[in-house]
Amino acid sequence: MYIQCPPILTSNIEIHLASLQNTSMQRYCSLHKYNSMAYIYTPADLESLASHKSKKVFRNTHESFEKLLLMIQDYEFFQNSAQYKQREPAVHFAMALSRLPSNGNGAALDKMGMLFGGSNGEIALYKQHFVNCLINYEKNYITWPNFKKEKESSEVIQSEGFPGCVGFIDGSLIPVSQRPPKDGEAYFDRKKGKFSSSWWFFIS
Repeated sequence: MYIQCPPILTSNIEIHLASLQNTSMQRYCSLHKYNSMAYIYTPADLESLASHKSKKVFRNTHESFEKLLLMIQDYEFFQNSAQYKQREPAVHFAMALSRLPSNGNGAALDKMGMLFGGSNGEIALYKQHFVNCLINYEKNYITWPNFKKEKESSEVIQSEGFPGCVGFIDGSLIPVSQRPPKDGEAYFDRKKGKFSSSWWFFIS
């Protein structure tokens, strides 16, 4: 006995079968959207970075970045008249700012090279020159207090039980990229989930 299925039912079955076949071929019902990596090769690439990405990569806002750049861009290293021109000062600065606060895999030269399109030696050199630039301005921003300020500070600290002390830094955590081989568990900070060393400074 032959029973003919209604056309509408046959059409629905065909639609469902086609949908199942299409889904099995694509594996997913919709294509996954990937966030494209923002490569930084030129100053224009830096300017196009969103504010939150700039803070994540450089630990700096665009405004702070520009102020520091204006301060160091006339450094002699950037005034190079060699046949092969160097990268722009902004890119030097970006490479250094990105690598200095990083550690472990985040500071790998290969990773930085992919992000900035530079060689390992280039990135290491630019970071060192950036540090040298900042050292030139050290005395403009870091100074020892004069006798009057030193005496005032010493009197306040002495009243707290620290005679002969001009200043101190209390419990600064200096992160380390790897677990120290000796007594490594003592360096683990359970609050931050990282290894670090606690430093105390007394200035007399």
